[in-house]
Amino acid sequence: MPSPTLDELRRWQVERRLLPLFLRPDEAIPTTEVADARLPEGPLIEPDWVCYCAGVGEDIRFEVELVRRWGVHAWLFDPTPRSIAFMERARAELDERIAFLPFGLWKEDATLHFAPPEREGYVSHSVMEESERGFDAPCRSIPSLMRELGHDRVDLLKMNIEGAEHVVLESAFHAGVRPVVVTLTWEGHHALAKARAWTRHLAAEGYAFAGRKDWWFTYVRTPSSPGS
Repeated sequence: MPSPTLDELRRWQVERRLLPLFLRPDEAIPTTEVADARLPEGPLIEPDWVCYCAGVGEDIRFEVELVRRWGVHAWLFDPTPRSIAFMERARAELDERIAFLPFGLWKEDATLHFAPPEREGYVSHSVMEESERGFDAPCRSIPSLMRELGHDRVDLLKMNIEGAEHVVLESAFHAGVRPVVVTLTWEGHHALAKARAWTRHLAAEGYAFAGRKDWWFTYVRTPSSPGS
């Protein structure tokens, strides 16, 4: 395993311990562990759900379990060359309800530069950092993908996209796309501050903080929120 950076050590050893002091999930929403995240238990998630999952890396345990347990359809997105190669190797064994497209998610359709991670050998790249190294790749907005794929809604949005989660989420809300469940990571510099600020922002948008596992946070749209 690649050695963690000093920023990652601070985030995991200090900020993670502070999370329970500042952010407490809604106990009225029972959750269950799914790979590295938590999702609502019970009948909320239904087989006809459209699920967009961005940030494959080399780990699709979440998506495989999501499809296996709830029978949903999941569309996976990642433009990273290693992730594309990983999905090509996995394709033969994947459930037919899992589809993969080699795009990144962004606030608009654009070709962006993905900077390499600080940790040598780590698979994930980021559009939020600057570097002459890395690669350029096509990115799509959620509304653009919905039009291409013929979807009139996204029921579950999962993102682990190296600090760009809030950019994509804000643009989705602006376009009127309001998933029932949003599960994502808050990461990068000042992750704790970002988690606190965005949990408050999502509450104002009608989303309850349902639970977390480490830096994976899950939010559920409340029945009285816009778009319900």
